[in-house]
Amino acid sequence: MSAYPVDLHTHTNFSDGDLRPSELVQEAKAAGLIALGVTDHDNVNGIEEALEEGKALGIEVVPGVEISVEGTSEKRELHILGYFINHRDEGLRSLLQAAIKAREEQKIRQIRLLQSFGLKIEVEEVFARTKGVPGRHHIAKVLLERNPERFQSIQQIFDEYLSRKGKAYVRREWYLSVSDAIEAIKKAGGVAILAHPGVYKHPNEAESWLSEMKEQGLDGLEVCYAYDKNRPYKGASPDFVEELISGYSSLANGLGFLKTGGSDFHSNGRGGALGEKGLTIDEFENLKKLWGGKA
Repeated sequence: MSAYPVDLHTHTNFSDGDLRPSELVQEAKAAGLIALGVTDHDNVNGIEEALEEGKALGIEVVPGVEISVEGTSEKRELHILGYFINHRDEGLRSLLQAAIKAREEQKIRQIRLLQSFGLKIEVEEVFARTKGVPGRHHIAKVLLERNPERFQSIQQIFDEYLSRKGKAYVRREWYLSVSDAIEAIKKAGGVAILAHPGVYKHPNEAESWLSEMKEQGLDGLEVCYAYDKNRPYKGASPDFVEELISGYSSLANGLGFLKTGGSDFHSNGRGGALGEKGLTIDEFENLKKLWGGKA
């Protein structure tokens, strides 16, 4: 059984997860979860299926999204989670479509660069792997299959080519701004949460940065997160993970932010296990109560 009954950060095969939305909900049920946030990258196309399966199995599915944006104080990619959104909202869908187009253009440029290194990979192969948004994991899977003499693992591919310091790292040419993403989430009836803040800054260095984001409309922080199971802190010690979680929990309290949590589950072996990090039932009910007061 899972450590937490509520996991608000998961992915399906509509972004870089391996499971269909219905399969993800089934796995959540088997793990003993009572609520699940479906937060695919830059798209909401898997939510309808997840909601239907959740209704059938008695699991509360929280419609969500994980939007890639460009930070204002430093030019790096940040992720904003939107929860309790109306996934049919046309304004949100239109904005996400622009983000998807930028993501697709980025991946095409990245694949061309990989080809220039003599690696076997085609754009069509990568795009055929996803039902929604192409990601680096789709590229890595094709590279591993097509270049078995060169690569032994997905991790090796990320380390050498696809990580931020890799030979084939390519930035997007266009990003949504923090304020635009937050505004779209709120217009769709949702609440805006900064995903895995410890990935970007240590808690000791984050107060002024978070205050700036609060002024832009940010509602909360993803506090309880499986840092040791996700890039860039895979294999981190329990003490380090607890340091990040407790530090951001204190910052959230001090700045009046809502607090969420999740595993960043993608599939077995990628990200945390379902419910490894998340919220207790009381914390989830309190989140809904506090968010309801903001709506």
